[in-house]
Amino acid sequence: MKRRNKLTLGIIGLATVALFASGCTANFCTPKEKSRIAYALEPGVSQFVVEGSEFDDREAFYNQPVGESKIRQVIKANTDDNGNITGYPGTGLISQIYSSAKSSSIAVPSINYFIDFDQEVFNQCISQYNTDHADAVIDLNNPNQEALASCLKDYGYLKFYGTESNGSYDNYKAINRKLRQNDDFSHVASLDFEDYYLSSLDSAVSKYHSYITVYDEVEYGNYNGVSIKLEKVTWKDAWGKGGHLIEGLIVYPVAWLVDTFARAFAGGKNASPAQISAAYQTGGPQILSILLVTVIVRMFIFLCTFRSTMAQRKMTELQPELAKIQQKYPNANTNQAQKQRLAEEQMRLYKKHKVNPLSQLLVLIIQFPVFIGVWGAMTGSAVLSTGSFLGLHLSASIWETLKVGPKVAAGWWTALILILLMSGGQFFAMKVPQWIQKAKTKDVARLGKNPAQKQQNRTANMVSYVMLAMIIVMGFTLPAAMGVYWFVGAIVSLIQTVFTQVIFAGGKKKK
Repeated sequence: MKRRNKLTLGIIGLATVALFASGCTANFCTPKEKSRIAYALEPGVSQFVVEGSEFDDREAFYNQPVGESKIRQVIKANTDDNGNITGYPGTGLISQIYSSAKSSSIAVPSINYFIDFDQEVFNQCISQYNTDHADAVIDLNNPNQEALASCLKDYGYLKFYGTESNGSYDNYKAINRKLRQNDDFSHVASLDFEDYYLSSLDSAVSKYHSYITVYDEVEYGNYNGVSIKLEKVTWKDAWGKGGHLIEGLIVYPVAWLVDTFARAFAGGKNASPAQISAAYQTGGPQILSILLVTVIVRMFIFLCTFRSTMAQRKMTELQPELAKIQQKYPNANTNQAQKQRLAEEQMRLYKKHKVNPLSQLLVLIIQFPVFIGVWGAMTGSAVLSTGSFLGLHLSASIWETLKVGPKVAAGWWTALILILLMSGGQFFAMKVPQWIQKAKTKDVARLGKNPAQKQQNRTANMVSYVMLAMIIVMGFTLPAAMGVYWFVGAIVSLIQTVFTQVIFAGGKKKK
């Protein structure tokens, strides 16, 4: 196999491993949180309001009191002449699931099924709320609209949550079983529809990855007017996630820093929940947090790889002497004897100057798991799923924002500028060290050309450009927070390049 083909396969393999490893970071979601996400995405078709209140719409398709209470169940479903649902305005995923099921020739339940289902969920929410708030129960004969809204927001997840083994979607199945026992099979959801519904819902829920927060019962994200309440994740939880070492060592610490700094920039301990929420909506605290965390992570990598970096600088300084050695063996690419003698002389040179040519591997060994861990942290940090910066949601991918166009996506221009800045920053972070090296070794070219060295340079350039292309492509597909991280990281890398050059130049002058 030719060297170029081997290189290409190696790069593809590296990209595959990176994508696979990034998907191996554990999901910090609990069954209760999964149920909360599901309810936020699919809260049903009904609204429950106090009779006679400003929310009580008498023109709704269905507006009936719940039992003998003063609470009314309101629904504005679009139906045809036969009462079949044709759309649910503003009610989340159910409209899509309903239409998709019909197009897949799956029998769909009647509108009364969804109405009955929502009422059963409502009764369970009221019961649980009154159990947990014995001193301030909701009186169905004299209800309070604010308490009613709080009840559904805090306990709506019961629509899916259960106490069986896996804890997710159990209650949905239980309610369906109850409705099947009490109603005509033509009215309720069939097992086929139930499976299709849960499969579609689970697919949507699985796209939400931001579950890591270091604060108790914090609300992050908002779908269909329903906030997602998450529970505190501890370092102990991180170590217990499927035995993945990377969660405990990197993912959780980085996510902890992101959440802690964002909270500090949002007002800290003295700020009220409302003030913190308002600050998060601007996206400012999150951006500042990413900036600070990026500097910390990059400095950590820099300190861990400083000796290896300086060794690479020494190798750069040795280029003229290496070139002279290579001129002695012009056919090292094809002649095995010359290749061996070339390697021996190079190793003697390295040993003389105390340089280890394999030291660059240490940089990769440290950078790769850190990259995967930061990826998992930026994706999993709940605070980055809240609010938006200049219209761009940090948890949304740049590509998803750009493809809908500037007229639809509020953060379209922000996403475009971010990907340009990130790409430009990565390009200069890659090329500036090469330009410095070329300037320092410009006299090497006068010594003549060596086929082996020429091939090595070509290979190195190809690897650099392919890696740059990979980062840019991933910058499009990953959350925008990673784009910010890579842009800031590129700036830090440029500063580090200048710093190491100054340090190395100072060391040479002393000698």
